[in-house]
Amino acid sequence: MKRAWTGTRPAPESAPIARILYWALTPVRLFQTKTSVQLIASYLTVSLLTIVLFFGAISLAVFWAPISSLFNVEDISIDVFLGEQARSYAQWLDPDEIAPILLGDPAAADEWQRLDANLGKIIAGEVPGFELGLSESTAPRVASIAISDAAGVIVASSDPAWIAPGETIQDFQRAAPRDAASATIALQGRADPAWGALYSMSVAMERTAASYPIITSNGSMAGALILEGNPVTMIMGETRAQALRALAMSFFRSLWTLAIPALAVSIPFGFWRARSMSRRLAGMANAADSMADGNLETRIRVSRRDEIGRLADRFNEMAAHIESNERGRRAFISNVSHELRTPVSIIQGTVERQLEHGADQSNERRSALQLIQTESMMLTRLVSDLVTLTRVDEQNLRLERRALDFAEIANDAVSGIRDLAWNQSKVSVESLIPPDLPPVFADETGVRQILNNLLYNSLRHTPAGGLVVLQAKSLGDVVQVSTSDTGRGIAKDALPNVFDRYFQAERGNRHAEGSGLGLSIVKQLVEAHGGTISVESEVGQGTTFRFTLPRAGL
Repeated sequence: MKRAWTGTRPAPESAPIARILYWALTPVRLFQTKTSVQLIASYLTVSLLTIVLFFGAISLAVFWAPISSLFNVEDISIDVFLGEQARSYAQWLDPDEIAPILLGDPAAADEWQRLDANLGKIIAGEVPGFELGLSESTAPRVASIAISDAAGVIVASSDPAWIAPGETIQDFQRAAPRDAASATIALQGRADPAWGALYSMSVAMERTAASYPIITSNGSMAGALILEGNPVTMIMGETRAQALRALAMSFFRSLWTLAIPALAVSIPFGFWRARSMSRRLAGMANAADSMADGNLETRIRVSRRDEIGRLADRFNEMAAHIESNERGRRAFISNVSHELRTPVSIIQGTVERQLEHGADQSNERRSALQLIQTESMMLTRLVSDLVTLTRVDEQNLRLERRALDFAEIANDAVSGIRDLAWNQSKVSVESLIPPDLPPVFADETGVRQILNNLLYNSLRHTPAGGLVVLQAKSLGDVVQVSTSDTGRGIAKDALPNVFDRYFQAERGNRHAEGSGLGLSIVKQLVEAHGGTISVESEVGQGTTFRFTLPRAGL
C-alpha cells in the first residue's frame, strides 16, 4: 500500500537532488526495515570496533608512559645489541686475567688497577671497535658496568651509586640489572633459553640491562659481567615519542595482516547469520500476515529451540486457540441463523395474510401489523446477512454466475423499497438505470443482496425529505453501479473503516444503524465477483457507494 503524498510537489530542478538523496539514504532505510542488514552491520561494527580499540590501546601505551607497563610496551624499546656487546666486553677483559680477582687472590693487586682502568674505558667508549661515530646529541650505549663473582657479590663497579663493591646483585635499585644478573648466576654458564645465547637481558624503566658469564679457559664460571645501557631515545638522540613512533607505525601496519582476515571472516559469517535469522523472522511475519488475512490454519515450522523457536511455538499455540474459537463462533452463528429462518418466515407470512384480509381492521391494528411486517423484513435481511457471513468465513460461498439483466434486478430492488421508504421516512428512492445497459456476469442472489444492503443502508441514514438514487453505466469490461443519498454523510476519519465488520460510523438508535454487517458483506460479495467497491462522503452532503461487476459475454 503506497502512502499518499502529504507535502508539496518538488520543483523539476530538484528531481536530481531528490534521486541522489534517495540512493544516498538507501542504507539507512535498509537498516531501519531489514533485520538482516541490522545483524550484518552489528557484526561489522564489532569487528571494526575491536580493531579500532586495539589500535587505540597500542597508541595510548606507546605515547603515554604511565600506561606502558600495563601492555609491556617497554619490550619494544629494548636495546637488542647490548647482549652482544656484553659478550664482546667479557672477552676483551680476558676472563683468565680477572679470574684471580674474582676468586679473591691477594696477589692480584696489579690486576685490580688494570680492571678499574678497563671499566673506565668501557664507560668512556674507548674500547677499540665500540662507540665510534657518536655525535654530541647521543649517549654511549653503556651507562654503567659491574662485575660480580660466581655467588653474585659485586667485586668491581664503574658507579658506586649504582651498585657498590661488596653489595650483591639483589641490591640493584632497578629491576633490569637485577633480573639479568640473577638469570646469569642461576644458569652457571649455560645458555639462556629466552635469548638462545649465553647472555641474559631485561628491560625496565626504558633501560636495558645485559649480563654475560665470565668463563675461564678451563670452562669454569668465575663470575658475571653486568651492563646497564642508556635509554634507546638517548642512544638515538630522539624523544621517546619519535623513537617509538616508527616502531609503532610498523606494528600498526602489521596489524592489518590480522584486520583483513578478521573482516574477511566476519563479513561472510555475519551475512550467513543475518540471512538465517532474517529468514526465520520473515517466516513468522508472513505467518502473522496470513493469519491477519483470515488463514487461521497457518502454522510455523519450528526448527530450533532457541528464543525464536519458543516464540514460534507460542504463535502456533495462539493460532490453534484462535482457530478453535473461530470455528465455534462460526458454528454458533450458522446454527442460530438457520434456526431463526423458520420462525421469522412464519411471522412474516402470518402478518401478510392478516394485512390482506384485514379490510375491516382498525387503523391502530393495521399500523401495528405493518410495524411487525417491517421488523420481520429487517430480521429476514439480518438472518440472510448472517448466513452469507458464515459462508464467506468458511470459504463456502457458492456463486452461480450467469448473464443477468442488471436493469431488471435494479428496478425490482428499487420497487421493493420505494413504498417502505416513503411511508416510513418520506424518502424518495429512484432508479436511473438505462434500459440498454449491458448484462452482467454475476450471481443473481448475490447481486440482489448487494443492492438491498446498499439501498437500505442509504435509507437508514437519509432524513425525511431526502433522496436515494441508484445509477449504473458501462465502463469497458465492467459495469459500474452507484448508490447516492442526501443523508448525514460520514466523517473523513471513519471512511477507511466503513467496510469493517461490526463497524458503525455513528451510534444511534437501532433503526438508524443496523447490525454493522451489511457493508462488510457487500464488500466481500463484490470482491467475490472480481469487482471493486469504494465510498465517497461529506458530512451533511450525503454518501455515494460505487462498485463494479464484470460484463457478460467478454
